[in-house]
Amino acid sequence: MKRWTTLAAAVLAAGTLHAAGGEAPAVRIANPDLLAALQNPDAAMQAARTPLAFDGGASAHNCREYTDLSQKSQPVESERNFAIRSEYLLCDALRLTAGKPFVAEKPAAAKAQARTLYEKLDLRTFPSSLHQRADAKKHTLKTLLPGTPEYDGGAVAVDTPEQRFRLEVVGAVAQGRGKKPDWIVWVSDESKTGSYRGFSTIVVHPARTASGPYSAADSARP
Repeated sequence: MKRWTTLAAAVLAAGTLHAAGGEAPAVRIANPDLLAALQNPDAAMQAARTPLAFDGGASAHNCREYTDLSQKSQPVESERNFAIRSEYLLCDALRLTAGKPFVAEKPAAAKAQARTLYEKLDLRTFPSSLHQRADAKKHTLKTLLPGTPEYDGGAVAVDTPEQRFRLEVVGAVAQGRGKKPDWIVWVSDESKTGSYRGFSTIVVHPARTASGPYSAADSARP
């Protein structure tokens, strides 16, 4: 409840800020941390974070360095780096929303988006621990992972004795008149029986038909 009280208060602040500029909002933000960061993006880009190692020996210490390094190389695949990666999800979202007018998403819309992720996102379209388990019949979180979904704003999570898998729509990016928006989604994929922890940002594209699946792409290629 506190999460959505904070977000609701920010609706007026963000809406007022960008109404003054006269631009129609291109992005609707559902995550409070991202919404706060967009109020002062320069500070958010330079805020210190745990160093994230990249191939070649360089390390990122903030979002600006992370964005620059991501254009040249990839983060080192190590257990430590996998855990640290969660701190840099905000950086991906800042890059994807940079310079675009924004407002806060309505809580009801965010909840509907989370439900759509649970029911319709094709898990075969992006890397995760569930990717190899998906097939033509079972390829959504609803059909592939047993357990009761837990909803929190724009997020949906499923807990099992073996793992916790969470998807969160943090922003919806307009694609033009008459088109449905793309969603910026954070993926958290954590094993309870081993050391695996995966965190990533994907861009989810809407279904081509009313009954079709939603698909995902790496955030570097929206």
